[in-house]
Amino acid sequence: MKHSRPASRRPSSPKKATAAQPRKPIVPPSSGRSENRPPVRSEIRHQGKSEEKYHGLRACEALFARRPQDIIRVYLAEERRRHFAALLGHCAKARLGFQVVAAENLARLSGSTHHEGIVILARAYPRWGIPELLREIDERRLTGPLLYLDGVENPHNLGAILRTAAHFGTAAVLGAGGVLPPLSPAAVRVAEGAAEYVPVCDLADPRADLLQLKKRGFRIVATSSHRGSPLSPETLGGKIVLVLGSEGEGVSKPIASLADTAIQIPGTGAVESLNVSVACGILLQEAWKGRTAAGSTTARGLPRSGT
Repeated sequence: MKHSRPASRRPSSPKKATAAQPRKPIVPPSSGRSENRPPVRSEIRHQGKSEEKYHGLRACEALFARRPQDIIRVYLAEERRRHFAALLGHCAKARLGFQVVAAENLARLSGSTHHEGIVILARAYPRWGIPELLREIDERRLTGPLLYLDGVENPHNLGAILRTAAHFGTAAVLGAGGVLPPLSPAAVRVAEGAAEYVPVCDLADPRADLLQLKKRGFRIVATSSHRGSPLSPETLGGKIVLVLGSEGEGVSKPIASLADTAIQIPGTGAVESLNVSVACGILLQEAWKGRTAAGSTTARGLPRSGT
């Protein structure tokens, strides 16, 4: 009788003990980060329809000062941490996300190389309509001249005009709805913080809306490159709507027909017209002289936080 040989077994080699590898902590997207690296997709807050990524040092300073409740998320360069320490403290207290990132990533987030080391995702500026404007006028919460931009469509011009308007105490900037450019992040950056102080109002029916202002005692003062009274503080005194036209077409005939006064800025005549933002500065300075001479040195538009 044959006996089957038992199967040979190899001696098992002892397993080497391995140290447990620590798991990397998962940082939720809403937490503040201080790593100078590109933000991953999960850390980039989705931008809603009523939100914008604002950038620029003065624009973001004013946004934090006037509308901290509208801030959603902050991205900034390492060298801006100390400057915006109070903003980061607000983010930590309000449980808002913030992240320190490299300059090239700020450019990608803002869509601009002029971000100046800071990008804030925030709720967009509210635009007024004629009901809001008339309410603030009737309740005497607006002082200073109104500025109507007739056919001005360049957002950088709007930003420059807002900056000048805030400096000289303009109550509000008006324009035709759908024509007046939006308060884009680029326009807000050029405005250097002024977008927080001067309301922008869309008029659905400019002629009818300007007539309502005339019934409330406003004079319509239109600018012209070819005719009009000499520029002086007296011609720009009192309650006025100062009308500026586009550089190509000037003030349109339907709006010019409403004017109580036409004025022009004297010069050599070597060029047909000035850039609209430059002309705005000259005119508003003259209007400011008239108001300060009358004693109303504190004229200023309603702050954004009151809207």
